[in-house]
Amino acid sequence: MHAMITKVAGCFGGVVILLLASSCAEQASEPLTSQREGVAVADDGVEISYRLMGPADAPTLWVGYPWSEGMNDLLSEISGARMDQDHSAMLSRLTEKYRVLYVDYPRGIGGTTGPLPDDLLPETAAKDYEVVADAAGIDRFVALGYSWGAALGVQVALHSKRCAGLAIGGWPVLGAPFEEIIPQSAANAAALPPGRGRDTFVSNVKFYEASLAGWDDQESMEALQRDRAGLLYLYVGSEDVGVPAQGLNLPIAERIVEHRKPLEDAGWRVAVFAGFDHMNLPEDVWLDGVLAFLEGKSW
Repeated sequence: MHAMITKVAGCFGGVVILLLASSCAEQASEPLTSQREGVAVADDGVEISYRLMGPADAPTLWVGYPWSEGMNDLLSEISGARMDQDHSAMLSRLTEKYRVLYVDYPRGIGGTTGPLPDDLLPETAAKDYEVVADAAGIDRFVALGYSWGAALGVQVALHSKRCAGLAIGGWPVLGAPFEEIIPQSAANAAALPPGRGRDTFVSNVKFYEASLAGWDDQESMEALQRDRAGLLYLYVGSEDVGVPAQGLNLPIAERIVEHRKPLEDAGWRVAVFAGFDHMNLPEDVWLDGVLAFLEGKSW
């Protein structure tokens, strides 16, 4: 197991969360290089920046929010101070066995333009994932995500067969707390200063509203299971209650534990990491779980 644990940036709609964990001396030994860098253009003209790295003959992982390089820029804009999140150790481990499609996403982050008013619907996200995969020459991918990134992954899987599976954390699949997160996120987004950051998190609220409108636990679960046997993984810290200190009181762990049996009966692997909450789940802990789950699988 790698000992390096880096800062992780996450967000629940309009509030920036810095997941700070202790670190030690071990660093990624070499800088990561890309086989391809490019920009994919969505139907509405939004440009989505991506990098492709790792062995060309390996299965592909989509890695975006909250680990994208563009998060540094967004956090810096909102906080007024430069915040550098180093995910090179995570990417190095992933690219040992997998091809990684490393994307500045969602819209309005880093080299990705936007957001446009009311544009980030679930269907939009699915098309965005597909257009990036097309530009990078990728057929199918397993989507990684945490927090908002997990919610994005679920909706992409519901709307695109190109998403072969999910390895996500910090967001319930059954019993998702849409009704709790929407007003809390809207209030937090409104409190941000005008600019790209606020626009991005307003889009976050719209995304959750549209997700709620189209969600049904039973129908959505059946759609997620279809063609994804053995490639559905969900993880959470046992103490995850959102971020109460920032006005986000969310039953994340409670809902995942409550629905663990039906999830596992439906083919999900559910991992609950004892003692961690939404803010302090270390990178190595969840990454070890994801890599162990994906070991030996192809898509």
